[in-house]
Amino acid sequence: MEKHLNFEALKRPPMAPPSAVPTPAAPRRNLVAALCATVIGLIIKLVPLTAGLAVFFDPLLKRKGSSAGQKPFIRVASLNTIPEDGTPVQFPVVADLTDAWNREPSQPIGAVYLRRVGGKVECFNAICPHAGCFVAYAAGRQVFQCPCHTSSFELTGERILPSPSPRDLDKLAVDEEKLKSGEVWVQFVNYYPGKEHREEKPT
Repeated sequence: MEKHLNFEALKRPPMAPPSAVPTPAAPRRNLVAALCATVIGLIIKLVPLTAGLAVFFDPLLKRKGSSAGQKPFIRVASLNTIPEDGTPVQFPVVADLTDAWNREPSQPIGAVYLRRVGGKVECFNAICPHAGCFVAYAAGRQVFQCPCHTSSFELTGERILPSPSPRDLDKLAVDEEKLKSGEVWVQFVNYYPGKEHREEKPT
């Protein structure tokens, strides 16, 4: 019996087995491109956001840095307004108040007592260290007297025992160089009342 050859079948290329068929790479490339686009988009958005936050918080950072240093001296009075006999006189303390974003010029921030002692000037915060009341000067007794809880202090600022005040009046620094030009500049600081040791209050 003669065998008939199928020449058409011989001309066709052999079919590859299913395992050898290549997988399309297009979906994987699309996923990588999408991830890259997302990351780049986030970076582009974060750059202006970070810059905006830096500008927003810059005043706070500057304030924090400046508060670490010493308090500035504030002009309180002229030297010729203080009696030469050592009598204390109360003066208001006025300064510019500045928070993170606002500035209020010439605001009262407290009061001090000034008195001449020889060629120098002594300065005391007018706040009683007991409960934060303003002390008055009792000229008849020549003492500082608190009207709230009867704390009394000598002209030197020392408390008169027994006393509800946990410490003496808070003495403040005076700029000696400014005194030579006839002006009294004080390093004004407020301290927490009710504490035995002085602890500065933030301003």
